[in-house]
Amino acid sequence: MRKPGKSFFIRTFHINGFLLLISLILLLVRVSFKMIESFLHNETSSFLTEYSEFMSKAVGAISDALDGGIVLSFATLLLMVVPELVTRIVNDSLANWFSSIWVSLRLRKFLIRQADNEGEGIFKIQHHNKSIRKSVIDIRNKKITYLVKLPNDVMAQKLLLESKEILREEISSRFPAYSFSNFERYKHWLRIEGTKIR
Repeated sequence: MRKPGKSFFIRTFHINGFLLLISLILLLVRVSFKMIESFLHNETSSFLTEYSEFMSKAVGAISDALDGGIVLSFATLLLMVVPELVTRIVNDSLANWFSSIWVSLRLRKFLIRQADNEGEGIFKIQHHNKSIRKSVIDIRNKKITYLVKLPNDVMAQKLLLESKEILREEISSRFPAYSFSNFERYKHWLRIEGTKIR
């Protein structure tokens, strides 16, 4: 069984999501500190003047650190995304890039299972859902690749393997212009590929 090749989009998908989340969190925290800074600067009470000045310097230092973190995370995100966007524009389509992100999220939602009331069932489904949240689909004009990592837990792995045909039908129905292979397994990975037929 050949090793499942990962495109740049697949390799960076989770990293980009993490960087985007961190950037947004830092931005929200920065806005909060900006509001605190504004409040401290507007403080007119003589009793709190020294305290306000001290706090203003402390908040300013934290804000500067947050600004650096925001710039670093956004810059790193751009370094990861821009090469993919350029490649899509030159060789493929930006619409396929957006579709890859959207369909990846939709397929995850489709495959996520709700836990039952049994302890063992909850544990199994949690492992199953954790793997599903790592799945990615890469949509190109000529080819589609879907990759999902199998969970380490045997029962959770069985749960995912039982969903193969349902998942294949779901992907095929979304992309009728592509002919899809059966799922191939390499160690802890499942892969399916679609080739453009019309």
